[in-house]
Amino acid sequence: MAAGSFRINIALCTACLACALLLAPAAASADTPDEGAPHAPPTVTADLDDYDTNNEDMVADPLEGWNRMWFAVNDVLLLKVIKPVHQGYVTVTPDELRSGVRNFFHNIAFPIRFLNCLLQGKPREAGVEMGRFIINSTVGMAGFIDVAKKDKPIVEPDKEDFGQTLGVWGAGEGFYIVWPLIGPSTLRDSVGLAGDYFAEPFGYMVDDDLTYFSARAYGEFNKADETINSYEAVTKSAVEPYTSVRNAYIQMRRAKVAK
Repeated sequence: MAAGSFRINIALCTACLACALLLAPAAASADTPDEGAPHAPPTVTADLDDYDTNNEDMVADPLEGWNRMWFAVNDVLLLKVIKPVHQGYVTVTPDELRSGVRNFFHNIAFPIRFLNCLLQGKPREAGVEMGRFIINSTVGMAGFIDVAKKDKPIVEPDKEDFGQTLGVWGAGEGFYIVWPLIGPSTLRDSVGLAGDYFAEPFGYMVDDDLTYFSARAYGEFNKADETINSYEAVTKSAVEPYTSVRNAYIQMRRAKVAK
């Protein structure tokens, strides 16, 4: 399938699902606790272990059988396959290369963050994203060097995505779902992930889907240590790892929407 046709199909499905979420927020979140009560938004961090993992009734989980199956599969893939391979990768590659690859993929995803800052009514953050992108894309050699991080006025803001935007717009998070390889998500975040895919320019720069997904897979593998460290921090002492990861993820996403 041509890359363009694939993206059109994704866009159509995403638009339909996003409309459904926005038009029926009550139905999407009917089984979840009330998120509308006034409260101070918690500090958002990248580490799942910074959130309470003991609340059993945090989110609707009607697909628990499916979710637990893929949670177990993802656990094995992450810790038994990806982790040792990544450790070998770190051993044979210089820090500068891994850092450059990480910076490149982060920089090229700028339109996702910029657009969602605007959609969430955050013009200052959108301006910061624009400034960082211009500097890193020019002086930073197409984004391989994060030059902008050395300039305090343009310190990187929180990463925004379409899942957060839908939440800000009032769409309910829906039910919890675990995807193969991707990991924990919700109905709302799954729709948002499709929106992020459509907005990312890298897919328009390659000729076919295989090249795109191979490059993206390498980009994710290059920074797998972030995922592994966060995952192990939550599960290493958890009595029920599945529940702990689920609740930590939900709290993290709610905090990002509330911020």
